[in-house]
Parts: sequence; C-alpha cells; structure tokens
Amino acid sequence: MEQPNQKEEGDLAMERSIDPRLKLTLSMLRDLGNKLAVISGHCDLLSDHLKDGSQCAQRVSAVQDIAREMAKDLDEYYHQLLESRSTGIEELDVA
Repeated sequence: MEQPNQKEEGDLAMERSIDPRLKLTLSMLRDLGNKLAVISGHCDLLSDHLKDGSQCAQRVSAVQDIAREMAKDLDEYYHQLLESRSTGIEELDVA
C-alpha cells in the first residue's frame, strides 16, 4: 500500500480538526475524486482496445477528459475547504 506524502498527511491532520458537519463533505469530495480517477483509468484500458480515431475512441477520450477535469475541480475545492477552515474564511469559490 502506498504511503501518504507529507502534503497528504498535513491535509488529513487538518481534516481531523474540522467541524463534524464538514467531514462528510470532505470525505465525499475525496471519494468522488477517487471514483473519477477509476473512471479515467478504465478509459485508458478501454482505449487500448479501440481503433485510433474511431468514434468510440473519441467518446472514451471525451469521457476521460471530463473525468480528469472534474477530479481536478473537486481536488481544488477540497483544498479550498481545508484552507477556509484553517484561516476562518467563510466564503468559498464554487465554480
């Protein structure tokens, strides 16, 4: 099993000190990001079996791009929540 890096350890420590009402949100954001990473990985596996440039390959690529973009957005929002907790900022930038 992969060991968490220093940044991940800091995030987890900060998450433990957060209001219990936000813990569900943070946990959900992390889980959604992980599931999107799985979707992206499955798209990689599927694309290995598709003809380059085919309509199906283009669709799989589009799904993968969307999953990656959503995972990135969720990760940014997750870190915004952690940061807002540590600085006391109440407003968050939700795109």
